[in-house]
Formats: sequence, C-alpha cells, structure tokens
Amino acid sequence: MDNTLRAIGRRQRAETPMRRAAACLTLALCGLAACRPAGPRFEVETWEGRKLKGALRLEGDTLRVGRSRLARAEVALAVQETADGAGDSGKYAAGFAPLSDSALARYRERAKAFAAKSPGIDSVLCLDRGQETLTPDGKQIYRYHALHLVLKEGGRKAADLQLGFEEGRSRSRVFFARSIAPDGRSQWLDPATLEVAVPSQEAQFLDTRGRVLSGRIPGVEVDSLVEYAYETLNYNPDVPDYFFPNYYFQGDEPFLDSVIDVRVPKGRKLNWTTRHMPEAARTPQRSAQGPYDAYRWAMHDVPPYCPEPMMPHKSDVVPAVHCSLFFNWDELHQRTGGYQRERLQVTPQIAALAKKIVGEAKTDDAKLAAIYHWVQRNVNYMSIKGSLSSSWAGHPATETLKNGYGDCTDKAIVLASLAKAVGIEAYPAILQTNDAGTAVTDIPIPDANHCINLVLPDGKPRFLDSTATDHRYPYFRSDDHGVKAIIHMTGQILDIPVPPPEDNLRESVQELVLKPDGGADATERNTYTGDYEAAIRGFWRGVPPGIRAHMMQQYLQRRSPGAVCTGFELGDADDLSKPLTMEVSYRIPALATQTRDLYILSPPGFSHDFPEASLQTRQFAIERATTQEMRTTLKIVCPPRCTLVGAPTPLAIHGKHLWYEGRVEPAPDGKSLTLRQTLKYLTRVVPPGDYAEYRAQATRIAAWSELKLVFREGRTGAQR
Repeated sequence: MDNTLRAIGRRQRAETPMRRAAACLTLALCGLAACRPAGPRFEVETWEGRKLKGALRLEGDTLRVGRSRLARAEVALAVQETADGAGDSGKYAAGFAPLSDSALARYRERAKAFAAKSPGIDSVLCLDRGQETLTPDGKQIYRYHALHLVLKEGGRKAADLQLGFEEGRSRSRVFFARSIAPDGRSQWLDPATLEVAVPSQEAQFLDTRGRVLSGRIPGVEVDSLVEYAYETLNYNPDVPDYFFPNYYFQGDEPFLDSVIDVRVPKGRKLNWTTRHMPEAARTPQRSAQGPYDAYRWAMHDVPPYCPEPMMPHKSDVVPAVHCSLFFNWDELHQRTGGYQRERLQVTPQIAALAKKIVGEAKTDDAKLAAIYHWVQRNVNYMSIKGSLSSSWAGHPATETLKNGYGDCTDKAIVLASLAKAVGIEAYPAILQTNDAGTAVTDIPIPDANHCINLVLPDGKPRFLDSTATDHRYPYFRSDDHGVKAIIHMTGQILDIPVPPPEDNLRESVQELVLKPDGGADATERNTYTGDYEAAIRGFWRGVPPGIRAHMMQQYLQRRSPGAVCTGFELGDADDLSKPLTMEVSYRIPALATQTRDLYILSPPGFSHDFPEASLQTRQFAIERATTQEMRTTLKIVCPPRCTLVGAPTPLAIHGKHLWYEGRVEPAPDGKSLTLRQTLKYLTRVVPPGDYAEYRAQATRIAAWSELKLVFREGRTGAQR
C-alpha cells in the first residue's frame, strides 16, 4: 500500500524533466510490426522535415506509410492519430504542439529577465502546462507540455528523461522532445535511443509490473531551451471514478507560466481544494470543451522557494490544487472499509494463535503488548503491489501469516485480527506520514502512504504501528505522530496526538573521575523510551554480539579521541517486553587541558546544537518528527588536591517550544560536583511567528551546554 496509495491518491509531479512519475511511453515505432494498412493511421516525420500520413507496416528496415516507403533510419517521429472525444486528434493533440519560434523567443527573454532576480538558479521552467481528462468511458488521460531554459550545468538535467509506467494498466506517447540552441536550431529526440528497464528495488518492495523508460534529449547545453510534450493514458483504472488530479505551482526553479486544466464529462461535478495559492488564483476559470466541462488554474512568474533546515515537506509550502469527483467520504469509506472487513476475520487458526501469543496475560494492555511485539518480529515487511483491493486493504490475515510477510496494510490486518480474537476492538488506520506532507482530508481524496492500527484497550483509543520492528508497547513510530488517520471501517477521520517528550526519552547517568594527568575514567548508563529506544535497539540488533564492543570502541573514539572502552553491557535488544539499557565504561587519556595550576574541562557529549536556528529569519516553520526529551546527570570527581573555581551560573528556559534546565552543583566537601541538564522539545512544529523567540532560546542553550569547568590545584574553597 505504501507506494500504491501514494501514486493513486497524490499524483505529484516528480523531480524529473517530465514532471510526472506515473508516466509511461509506448512509441509508435515499437509496435509497427503489428500494424496493418487497414489499421490505425499515423503521422510520420522524417529527419529532413518531410511529413507523411497513413497506415503503417514495418517490413524489415523499410517502413511503408500508406503507399510510400521510407528507410527506417529516415524516420524522426511516428505518432498514431487519436481522438479522445473532445476533438483532439492528430500528431500533437490540441494545444500540445511545439511552440513557434516567436513564442520561444518571448519565453527566452522573459526567463532571462526573471533569472536576473534569482541569482544562482540552474534553470527556469518557462512553460509548465498539464491537462487531466476523465473520458466519458472512464479512461484517464494526462497531458503535459514543458519548456526549460538551461542557465548552468546543473540545469542540463532537463535533458534526462526517466518515466515509470505499469504494464497492463497505462501507456503513453511522446508528442515530441527537442532542444533548441540559441541560434534556433532544434535537435529532436530519436525514439530508437529510449530504453525500457525493470526499476531497481529494495528487497522489501516487489512490483512486477513497474517499468522505467529512460533517454536523453540531444544537444542540451547551457543557454539551450528544452521542450517536450507527452500523453499518459490510464486505460485500465481500478475504479474509473477514482480520478484525483492534483498540481503544484512552485519548485526549486522559477515557473513563468504554470497551468493545469482538469476536464470531466459534462454533467459531472468536480470538487476541489487549494493550498497556499493567492486568492485570485484559487477559483478556476470554467469553460466548455466539446463533451467536457473544463476547469483551469494558473499562476505566473512564480519564484522558487528557498530551502531551509528542517522545513516542512515541499507539498506543505508550495501552491497546489487537489481535485475529486466526490463530495463526501461515503464511497471511499464503503469501498475500502468493505475490503478491510472481508480480510479482518477471526478464523479458528487466528483464534488459536492469538491465545498462544497472549498466554497468561489478563489485561487488555498486556494482551496488546504481546500481540504488538509478536507482529513486529514475526511478520516480515515486504510490499507486493497488486490490485486496488490488495494494495488498499491488504490480504486476509491467514494468507499473510502463511506467507510470513506483508506490507504495512497486511501487518495492520493481522494485528487487528489477533486483537479482535482476544476481545479487543481494533481497526486499520490509513495515513500520510509526517515526513511526506500533510494529507488532504478536507475533500475526499485517498491521500495516504501508510497504514497502522487504531486499538481500543478498555475502550480507550490508542495507535500502534507494527510495521516497525523495535518499538516497545505502547510506543509507535514518530513519523505517524501529529497526522490525520482515516478509519474507513468506522467512517472516522481522527487526529493522532503528538506524545509528550518523555515518551521519546534518553536518560543518561554518568560519572567522570579526573586524574592528575588530565585523563579520566568514565562510566555511563543510559535508558530510553519511544523512538529513541527503538533506534538504539534496532542498531544493536543489527550488530553481531561478537563485535558490539568493537563498535562501541569506534563510537567512543569519535566522541573523545584516544578513548579506550574498558567495559560494555547491553540489555537484551531482542526482548521487546523490557526497557533497553546500555552501560559502558571507558578511559579518556587526555580529557582536561592543563595550564600551570589549572585544569579546564569540557564534558564529552554534553553539548547541544540547533542547526534549524542557524538562519537570522525563516519563511517556513521548523518541523521535526515528534517531541523529545534528553536528561543528563554527570558526576565529576575532581582531580586530587583540586577545587572547582569556574563554572557557569544555572540556566532555566521554560518556553513555548523549548524547555531547558542546566546547573552545576558542587558537593559540600569540594571533592566532586554534579552537572544536571534536561532539554525538552515540547512541540513538533515551530511556526515562523515563533522563530525569533525560539532562536534566542536555542542560542542560549547551545552556549550554556558548551560549558567549560575550571579546577585549580592546591586551593581550597576556604581560600577562595
């Protein structure tokens, strides 16, 4: 589901020159051997500009066009004439022909002028025109026309085409693709240079129908224009009415003319919502185009957005429009909820397995913990793309258990089935993870990329994500925090709360015994919760026990050069029922700097930095996955005959987004001291309006945490 829902629900323009990831390319020449003179008509253009029309037959290296014959090498372009019901026919379809020389000249002039306002950019997207069409017979057509001006070497990426498509579901054709030199000379893409390959996939993903077609537009140099247009036809949609166009009007290069036309059969109503668009651009221009009602949104002279550290996903900051044919969630709830009910069945096999897993557990929480931990570890993650029903609602729990693997939806179905078997209410919950932008839920759109569970132990709602492998109950993945969850089986859209900072905690208790030579013996004991614990647990589970001490030695060397690990003990990383602990002891040969009778010490691993606060001002919010807390207690035993003479005064900051306390506590006998430091990130998102206060507080925290402690030899507290 992770990939399929993303493609169906949010057809985002990809960071490729063709602007769409869900495009395929079926070129006429690739299928000529199957053509007959009485079959479809084609328009053929030779490299010399000669144009012929007629039915095609490929005879060895000779191409017959009607009654004419051409050598195959003479053919620059062969495109089937089509009609989509709106009067668009011929080689390019209405509005998607190559631009005239005068139009190219005007765009070049505009782009140069705009580029002068945005120094450092690699290219300008002069024309960014899309057209989405739902045909009367339920097919879906996407057309796109682009024109780039290449300004620097980095802009030459516009020449590289990489298009994905799905066999048995969609096909495409390129109307044309060319580069235009400053002198007006065009070089056209040769279809024979395009290659189709199976995309490389990670081991946990399996998509047997996906293909990638790639090629390079020739002649693209700095100061070239790059122009192309193509059409993608989804001729076999799972559900014809699942037509969810979207469009984004800003990127990392200037957009001069960015336009999307959405066309639906006359009489069909279109629902839409916009984000971050100027008020004047939010309402579409409406027109009639043959059998279609057309809606157009457009923006012009849009500057690029400037990336900032830890900014939201780009879909949360750029102007966009999202469309749907539905005006309430009933259809999506009924269809997907129905799929889920079919698969969420308690069979005798499921009931027996659930009883075995929970054992003697008595409470709902204890039962859920056992089930949650079992599903994480015993159902391996593997995404197998198939039909809409299997992609959106997974496979029956019995099938997933038999296979021993499944994707996020499959694991959610298994967990819900096992919970139901022991009397606990549970449902699949579909969502968009918080690292992929905010899901559109104000109109009915399946805008999601993940599936977890809503569970109700003792009737109290809680969310769990068994796609992970190392989260101890009741914690779950941080990229699920603070997002909308769609519960199709109950017809609900719920907010997943952001847990408090203590649910993502690292607590460290340390001791440093300083030596006369400036070295130190150190011990450290850490405990964890939430994502922090899962990350540490997952890391160490991936390291064979025999080399774990060696890995810790490498870590200590990076933190404190010359450090030598003298002891390392890790709790059972495989046991999810117990909190993970880690203890390490080590010696640092040269920790304190000696100057005459002074020792100057900066405690290792004590400082905090805030890269998100490096800018003087910010346009966008700061966004992190979740809240967090870090507590450190460090006892320092002073060197023999030494006394602390220099330490910072305590710092306390209790802000809206940051909570911090740091202090140094000398022991009454002067032989030791204790440093205490607690930092909490209280919120997941810091709005731009709060940035000035956040930055000021972060700067003070960073400065204090880089503290230096000064000890003097042979001087007592009374002498001071």
